[in-house]
Amino acid sequence: CLWQLKVAEVFLKKAGDVICIAGTGMGKMLAFWSPLALMDTGIQIVVTPLNQLGHQSVSFLAKAGINSISISAEMAS
Repeated sequence: CLWQLKVAEVFLKKAGDVICIAGTGMGKMLAFWSPLALMDTGIQIVVTPLNQLGHQSVSFLAKAGINSISISAEMAS
């Protein structure tokens, strides 16, 4: 989708911050993950309202060879 490419382009060109609002199942995570596959360094923070989405992201990215962590209230001490 064009909007996914535009989000990824901003990341890759380091053109500024990105706020993306899209409905459930529209592929927001793909727009955020795409630059990770193309960049060698950097940190990317994705805020998700559901812990399960964070865990799914870590699992998916691990299969692609990309290190990630999911931080939630469960980790607070």
